[in-house]
Formats: sequence, structure tokens, C-alpha cells
Amino acid sequence: MRRGRVLAALAAASALWLGGCGEPAPVAAPPGTEQFNIAPGEFKGQTAHDARYAGLVDALRSKGTGVWIESDVVKAYQAGPARYHQVLGIDLSLARRPGVAGIKIADELGYHDGTTREQAAAVVRQAVRDIHTASPGTKVLIDVVVPELGCLSWAPNSTPSMRMCGANAVTANPGASIAAVDGYAASGVDVIDLSAGLQDESWYVAQGTTADAAMRQCWREAVRRWGSRVTLQARKALAHAGPYPGDDAQAQAEVHTYVDIPLAEGAKAVDVWTWAQRYQGQLVTLTDPGGAPNALTRALQERRKKGARLWTNMTPSTYQVDRAHDVLAVASQFDVVLVAAGTG
Repeated sequence: MRRGRVLAALAAASALWLGGCGEPAPVAAPPGTEQFNIAPGEFKGQTAHDARYAGLVDALRSKGTGVWIESDVVKAYQAGPARYHQVLGIDLSLARRPGVAGIKIADELGYHDGTTREQAAAVVRQAVRDIHTASPGTKVLIDVVVPELGCLSWAPNSTPSMRMCGANAVTANPGASIAAVDGYAASGVDVIDLSAGLQDESWYVAQGTTADAAMRQCWREAVRRWGSRVTLQARKALAHAGPYPGDDAQAQAEVHTYVDIPLAEGAKAVDVWTWAQRYQGQLVTLTDPGGAPNALTRALQERRKKGARLWTNMTPSTYQVDRAHDVLAVASQFDVVLVAAGTG
């Protein structure tokens, strides 16, 4: 799934009262915000267009691994009703396979895409409604990165630099603001994968704190704000091209910041992107080439043995070796896999 693009929107139509009759007259929604009307049974009978995706789902389930489907539903919505219906139908056909828990509909929702928080929230409400109506047992997940959270501008002891950082973050990405996530959490979505959008260590040191201390603050605030409405999980991209570039100390430090701290502060799991994927022209993986273990995968396995619930992402279009090898390896290292739906 791509790392961020949410452009489409829809909004609730308003109504005008006609003089004396007491009946509301509909008013056309602004262009680009029309609601897609879904007929009963709209998504029944649709199937995935490529058997590889269903095959990967079934192979993972045969090993006891949890499975979710992931697809860029909001991008499909931008393309119009036909594409939206097609993509959501494929997602639902995969999600109805035995043992599949839900669908991830958005990646880095509202981040670097120019949308307002109202637009991003509206498309989420539409997809949540359609998925829960078509398949009541299927859960819905969104992925968000919230730089305002990492700025600590909301904290009582925030510095002027923190407040400026937060204001700039909201101006740049209103759909990825704390207020935006308030709306997403109230939309009926079941799970939010959250990145706190941390600044680098030197920035925090200049503010009199550290990145680890900031992560603790961020997760306490996230749980306070959203933890009673949705299941909150952490997310972090740790995949790399070629061999892992760090040593044991770096791997332990990364896993401590992005896995240990969120889990200690209330995250239910951590999604570690990604098992293997072509990204910006390179193959990126968590392992070293050919699926070889490294300092990072060893650190992650240590945490899992201690009870950490770890997720990752897979697509049948990119394996490190082949499906049989990769499924066995992933099943031994992760609790849940987000499987791409193959919808682009």
C-alpha cells in the first residue's frame, strides 16, 4: 500500500425547509463531496481478480497467523463510484475468507495530500458504513501519522519551539492533526495504527527532553484521547534496502523506541512495515537479503517471545524467496499480517 494519498471526500447533504410544508428539500452537495449510494447486496458475489492474493491469505491462515486485508480505498473513492465499488468489492471478497479479521482502508490518512480533515473524515465514514453494512463481522482499520502529536505542542510544559512545530504541522497537514484523529476515532472505525510523528533526537534534546520521553508522552495522550473508542496500535517503517545498516545497539534502540514504549503505554500491537516490498525503486525488507536474520529481526523476535504482538505487511507480488518460504518465516515472527488486496 502506498505511504500516503487521500484526496477524495464526501459530505453530508444539508436540507432547506420549504415554506409551511414541513418537508425538507435536498440541496446538492458541493462538487467532489457526493455520497456514493450503495444498494443492498452491492458487494455480494464479487471475487478477487488475482488468485495469488487469496492464496497468500489462505497460506498464512494455515499456519495460524492472523490476517487483515489492506487496500487504498480512499484513492479508489477519488477515482469515482465505479472504481470505489470495484475495489471495496475485492477487499470484501478477501475479508470474507475464513479467519480474516478486517480491512485496512487508509495509509497515512490525511498526511501530505492536501485534504482537509473534513474530507478525510467523510471518506472514512463512507467506507466504514459500507463495510460494516456489507459484512458486519469485518473490522475497519486506518493508518495515521500525526506530526502534531510528536511536536508535544499540546503538552502543558510545551516550549515555544514545540508550539511552533505543532502549528506548522497542522497547517501543512490538517487531515493528520490531533483534531482530525478525534474525528476518525468517532467515525465507527475499529482500529487505528498510529505513528506519533516524532522529530529527531537532536530536536528533542534542544527542547530539554529526549525522543523516548516524547514517545511516552505521545502514547499517554493518545490512549487518553482515543483509547476508549478504538483499538490503538503503533506503527513504524523499519524496512531497509540491502543488509540492515545498523548494529545490535541501534536495533535495540529502535525497537525500544517504536515497540517497547508504545506497548508499555497502552498500544495493543505494533505494525512493523514491511516484510518485502518494492518501494521507490528498491526492494525493502526487514531481514537481510534472501530472508537472512539480522540485528533488527533478532530484536523483534526477542520482544515477541516476551509477549509483544507484532504485525507486518505482505504482498504476493513481492516475495523474498517464494510463498512457501516467506509464509513460514513470517508465521514464526509475526502474529498478524496485513495482506495487500492487489487493487493498486
